[in-house]
Amino acid sequence: MSSEKPTRNPRDPGSETYWRLLAIGLDPDRSTPELYGLIYEGETDVPLMVDDRIVFFTDPGRAHDLIRDHGAPLVADHLDIAKPFFWCDVAQALRFLAMGGLDEEASVLGAVNVLLDLVKATRVKMDDRRRQALHAIADYCTFNKDLTKYLEEEGDYSSRELVDAVLWCVGAVVVKARIL
Repeated sequence: MSSEKPTRNPRDPGSETYWRLLAIGLDPDRSTPELYGLIYEGETDVPLMVDDRIVFFTDPGRAHDLIRDHGAPLVADHLDIAKPFFWCDVAQALRFLAMGGLDEEASVLGAVNVLLDLVKATRVKMDDRRRQALHAIADYCTFNKDLTKYLEEEGDYSSRELVDAVLWCVGAVVVKARIL
């Protein structure tokens, strides 16, 4: 008879699920987000939705109650809602895409990734050219911070195309949003 205790397989951290707070910045003159949302991070990332609309709210203190009231079908291992985990600073991303510069805080990458997830959740069809432009800039920004270099030398998409793609995403998300 062995005296060894049965070993427990630790849970793969990659398989854990989270509700995470999303902050959205729209006004370049504000230092705080105008809107908040919730993202269920699991095998795929999906926003909190009610009646096929993405839920946004203005008070981050409501996050827990909104998950309780509307997020029951998606049970998460963890709640990470005390402060924003995801940032979608649309204003800052648009500024960098229009003017270039060094994006030290990865504003473009964060905004584009969030917007792609939100548009996917809306089930609004994005045309291939916009989708390709957003994926190209996200790929570039994953390893580079110099947006001027992309816009002037390396990129396959113009500033105008990138700004258009971001603004299209904002519109697609807004028409499928619900502010609670």
